[in-house]
Amino acid sequence: MKQIEITDSELNSLPKEALIILYHQMCTNQTRLLEQNETLVKKIDDLTEQIAILTQNRFGKRSEAEKQIEGQMSMSDYVDNILNEAESLTQNGTPAEKDIEVVVRTHTRKAGRRKEKLSAVEKEIVMHECSEEVLDAAFPNGWHEIGEDVYSELQYTPATFKVLEHHVKSYGGNHDGDTIIRADHPERILDHSILSPELFAMIFNMKYVNAIPLNRLSEEIRRYDVILDRQDMAGWLISVYKYYMKPVHEMMKKNLMDAGLLHCDETPFVMPERSKQYMWVMHSPGKSGGPPIYLYEYLGGRNGEVIQDYLNGYKGVLVTDGYQPYHTIMKNSNDITVAGCYSHVRRKFAEIVKAVRKGEKLTPAQEIAAEAVKRIDALYHLDNKFKDSSDEERLKNRQENIRPLVDDFFAWVKTFDSQTVSSSKLRTALNYAENQEYYLRTFLDHPEVPLDNNDALSEAFTYPYLSTVRHTGIGFSEKRCG
Repeated sequence: MKQIEITDSELNSLPKEALIILYHQMCTNQTRLLEQNETLVKKIDDLTEQIAILTQNRFGKRSEAEKQIEGQMSMSDYVDNILNEAESLTQNGTPAEKDIEVVVRTHTRKAGRRKEKLSAVEKEIVMHECSEEVLDAAFPNGWHEIGEDVYSELQYTPATFKVLEHHVKSYGGNHDGDTIIRADHPERILDHSILSPELFAMIFNMKYVNAIPLNRLSEEIRRYDVILDRQDMAGWLISVYKYYMKPVHEMMKKNLMDAGLLHCDETPFVMPERSKQYMWVMHSPGKSGGPPIYLYEYLGGRNGEVIQDYLNGYKGVLVTDGYQPYHTIMKNSNDITVAGCYSHVRRKFAEIVKAVRKGEKLTPAQEIAAEAVKRIDALYHLDNKFKDSSDEERLKNRQENIRPLVDDFFAWVKTFDSQTVSSSKLRTALNYAENQEYYLRTFLDHPEVPLDNNDALSEAFTYPYLSTVRHTGIGFSEKRCG
């Protein structure tokens, strides 16, 4: 549109009413432009903050001291990181060897660390001496020892395979009718199978601890001139679970349901040619001096009916994150009380603070987030002082010292109007904290309940390849890494 310019003489010739109308239009347009500019500035600040947070999450340091729990973590991502470990060590995919270290016969700190690392390994002393014939020839007038050089090597003996062909003798009496006895022999893991305890331990360790797929394991074993098909190994794993591990799992689940305190969390993973699935970890810290229990359950989906069916019959406190189906279970049951997780609340504020670059001044949103982190840390600090105290002392501390801080925290959170907070991340964090208030107060009346669900979270991500139990009871599953 062509801009129309009015000269001074034309303005002077305009009537007073026209000038008033022009003035009001200018004021209205200026106000509108100022409002639009303020809105755009807020959007730019919000987008800048989101980019900084995403950059920190993608490339920044993941310090446990700053952020104890990173949040939901994809199991399929974990698989890719593990299986591509060698490629990630160097740019060209070939790990670079360290320079050869010259060992000097002095007591250095590095030598001490090396000795400590090898302290648990069996040691064999190998002596290298010259024979007397060699020494007499070299020193006709006599010789004596002047010292020795000592160095260490770490020897590796590759795995070996051996076929044990058992011949079990049977005996019958000459005059005892039909009486037959057999010689004592070891019990077999599986009837009509070549599986030995040592072989099963190796397959189980490689598959579920070292995350080696069965097809790769089959190829590795073939290099020893032994043919073991992946289908056979998968069948052995399923059969061993059915006969030996399923009863143990059922016993552990019963103890879990009787514990009265249960941690629960889920993490996603991808199965080939299927939609996203979920693995659940159930954890009880144990009671009456009993050992803690961890169960990994593949229940398929993530809907409320799945976890409600699994927890059918449970009575006690359920420590979880803010996933709504947990709260629905509590509303539908008189026996379950849900306790919230302060780590999830803290993480939403902490990631805003961690995005701040060194030397930069905090924005108003970052100052609020930093204050929230400080207040939550104060709860942990006071509660940890009575970590090793009795339940009565912990409950008294929570009622007298921690409850006022919790009241102040949520009162402070509610002072912020979500409509006036420009940062979308901060609005999300504030709304999450306010919505979870009811469940985040549960720990105040239960001294055995921790402030967070970290036990389940850390364990779920530490051992993602442990054996999993199907809800249908079939047994081991190949999953993503099979």
